[in-house]
Amino acid sequence: MKLNIVEKVLVNNPLRALAQRHFEVPRLKALGGPCPGAVALEIGGGQGEGARLIQSEFGAQQVISLDLDFDMVSRARQRLGERDDILCLQADCTALPLADASVDALFDFGVVHHVPHWPAAIVELNRVARPGATLYAMEVYRSLICHPLWKRVLEHPQHNRFDQDEFIAAWQAHGWTLLGQKRLGSGLGWLAMQKERHPAALDKAQCA
Repeated sequence: MKLNIVEKVLVNNPLRALAQRHFEVPRLKALGGPCPGAVALEIGGGQGEGARLIQSEFGAQQVISLDLDFDMVSRARQRLGERDDILCLQADCTALPLADASVDALFDFGVVHHVPHWPAAIVELNRVARPGATLYAMEVYRSLICHPLWKRVLEHPQHNRFDQDEFIAAWQAHGWTLLGQKRLGSGLGWLAMQKERHPAALDKAQCA
C-alpha cells in the first residue's frame, strides 16, 4: 500500500537519509557483505537515496529501483537525473516486471511490512532472484506496526503481520539460508539471506 502524508514526510526527510546511510546500511553490509558488480533490485525505492547507497556502499553495477507510488518514482528520477546504471520504475512488488532469475541482490529497506499480502511479495522476489542471490532486509514487525500509538499515526496493514522469525521462515521455505541477523527489540530487525545455488537439487529433496 502507498504511504500516507505523514509517512512521506518521514521517508523524504534528510534525517531518514542519514539514518539509512549511517545506521541501516552498515548493519546490512556487515551481515551480507558487498555485492560488487551486481544487478540489484530495490523495492520501495522512494526518492532514490537507497539506490545511491546500493551502488556506493555495496558496489552494485546496476540498480533497479521500484516504487508503487508514481510520485515517489518522479522524485527519484528528478534527484538522480538521467543515468543508465539506475532505473526507477513504478511497479507492485507482488507483480514484478522482471524476468525470472534476473537479479543478483534484493534490497528491502522497510517495505515488505507495507504489503497487504506480503507472502506474495516474497514469491515474486524469489522468482526474479538468481541462484546465489543475496537478500538485504531491514524490516518493521508486528509489535510495532500494531501498537495502538503507531496505528493512529501511520497506515499499515494490520492483518497477518509478522515478526523476524516468521519473516526468515518465509524465505527459508523458498530455499534461502540465513547469513546473519540483528534485532532492536521485537519491532525492528536487519537480516541477510542467500538463495540456494542449486534450486533443482532443492526441488528434488522436497519431492523425495
